[in-house]
Amino acid sequence: MVDLGINGVVLRTKSNTLGDVGSISVMGKTLDGWAAACMSAPVRTLDVSPVVNFGDKLRELVDRKNPITVVLYNDAPLVSHKTVESAVNKLIAEKSKMLALPRGFVFKTEYLADLETLYMQEPADTGEFSAVTDGESLSRITELVRRRILRYHARNGVRIADMYNTYIDCDVVIARGVTVEPNNFIKGKTIIKDGAAIMPGNYIEDCLIGSDTRIDSSRLYGSSIGSGTRVGPFAYVRPDSVVGKNCRIGDFVELKCCVIGDGCKVSHLSYIGDAELGKDCNVGCGVVFANYDGKNKYKSVIGNRVFIGSNANIVAPVNIADRAFIAAGSTITKGVPEQALAIARARQTMIANWQGNKFAPPPVEDPRAGGNARAFGFVQFSDGIIDGTASAAHNDGTEAAEPEINYGGIINAAENRNDD
Repeated sequence: MVDLGINGVVLRTKSNTLGDVGSISVMGKTLDGWAAACMSAPVRTLDVSPVVNFGDKLRELVDRKNPITVVLYNDAPLVSHKTVESAVNKLIAEKSKMLALPRGFVFKTEYLADLETLYMQEPADTGEFSAVTDGESLSRITELVRRRILRYHARNGVRIADMYNTYIDCDVVIARGVTVEPNNFIKGKTIIKDGAAIMPGNYIEDCLIGSDTRIDSSRLYGSSIGSGTRVGPFAYVRPDSVVGKNCRIGDFVELKCCVIGDGCKVSHLSYIGDAELGKDCNVGCGVVFANYDGKNKYKSVIGNRVFIGSNANIVAPVNIADRAFIAAGSTITKGVPEQALAIARARQTMIANWQGNKFAPPPVEDPRAGGNARAFGFVQFSDGIIDGTASAAHNDGTEAAEPEINYGGIINAAENRNDD
């Protein structure tokens, strides 16, 4: 913007179909915000109506110390900083008192003192000043804003594979050399550092993604992911989680309010909530950190190089010291000292000929066995019978003859040629 004091005023409009237009968010910024951003000056807002003169209210709103006043509508988010600057320069060069834009005005501030009436302009439908008036125009203008953001990142060295199916909010910061595959939604104040690979199908909001990190088909909210870490596919990282460097957060892993130290591996099907893990820990498949008792939530602290076996339950609050080993299937409710093996599971018991399984099929009479006892066997046929009561042709131990197949007159020449 030119080096002059400027009053920025955003006129807030309403739509019969959309209501309060200014509060609608387009690619991470409200329409009020888009109108204010292109003026690069302190901005005030003024509610206007098509049938009401707003000249008096505008005079009361502006600071007369600033020689120029720029007035824009909040329903025209495509107006650029360059366009506003050109309009201000033109007003100064032509020594005009007022310059009417397709959807806005540029005034000499002193001229506003003599301005008696000022009414809303009709919405424009072409170019930068196109207005959001209904759902169709909102969708069309949103697409133009989206493509403008993607072009900005592409020109700065971000590798965007598909410009048609990538959605990046306006405040997202992406370093040069980052790869963004299709079907990604990158929202809010997200920062992605150099060398990261954002694979297809992610939703990332308000996150810090470290260098050389790979995110695959996952959802991340309000969290930090360290450099060299692999997340996904289908991981769920909830807010206030911190994942260290060179970690592995695998498929169907959920993290919530936790700290994962450098080098940790949580490979699949686990939940870690309200916990702090040290470095180089291994969390097996099916591990659950039980952090909630129905009323309060508790924290667990895990040391360095701890191994937690598959299907273990860590019942918070509990502390597990460095290099401890949690046996698979254990439920841990007490602290585990350093380099100890913790086993907390019932001894296996075998009860022969148990009749309490109500899901097992009832025995059926087998004339070959001479009594009611009959072995339960699966039958591998497409008739859906799997309970040992298949037809005699399928279950009598003999093989049925192969059905004759009509090949529609096509004869295998190799089988029918005369080799004599």
